[in-house]
Amino acid sequence: MERKDFETWLDNISVTFLSLTDLQKNESLDHLISLSGAIQLRHLSNNLETLLKRDFLKLLPLELSFYLLKWLDPQTLLTCCLVSKQWNKVISACTEVWQTACRNLGWQIDDSVQDALHWKKVYLKAILRMKQLKDHEAFETSSLIGHSARVYALYYKDGLLCTGSDDLSAKLWDVSTGQCIYGIQTHTCAAVKFDEQKLVTGSFDNTVACWEWSSGARTQHFRGHTGAGGFTEVQGQVSLAQPWRSYSP
Repeated sequence: MERKDFETWLDNISVTFLSLTDLQKNESLDHLISLSGAIQLRHLSNNLETLLKRDFLKLLPLELSFYLLKWLDPQTLLTCCLVSKQWNKVISACTEVWQTACRNLGWQIDDSVQDALHWKKVYLKAILRMKQLKDHEAFETSSLIGHSARVYALYYKDGLLCTGSDDLSAKLWDVSTGQCIYGIQTHTCAAVKFDEQKLVTGSFDNTVACWEWSSGARTQHFRGHTGAGGFTEVQGQVSLAQPWRSYSP
């Protein structure tokens, strides 16, 4: 059949097919399929999948897509972002969805910020940090080895950590390197405070003492408490707090 004649025949068949009932259309298709060979059936199989699967996010108005997305939980939305570039673009543009996700995590949302991608990034960072906390991977840890007995007292300031131990010593550490800067012999330390030149310790022997880091010498020694003393700091000045634990040597 010539091309022109075929097109005329196809137009006539199409008009007739459209006038049939659904049942008649189905019977017509069944008959055509029964007459088809392997090449026609393969062609039909390859095209049916594309015809049957409709991308609703692509076909729906954006407002309706956003409305439907609001009913999905964030984890499902993140999975849907992997379907295609179009889905990722639409889902990542839904400000309300990601603001709600952040709000459910406890964030205070600034509604004036309508950048959906910003809130999506905030949510992803929060989820990552929560997973790291759960897996004990949120912070780097290291051990400072130097004391030979229990460490009772700790004080951190400006990247330096002071430790007081039952081994009758106090040490000053550089936290970033893990190196011990000073180590001096003291009494048993219940509390410690320090600056660049001196160390102040409260002991389980009910005394308070001041020490020089450079020489390790005890420069002052105070008695009078009936229990181990802790420290408070008010406007940069160290003050002795009330005894918080009794101790019998």
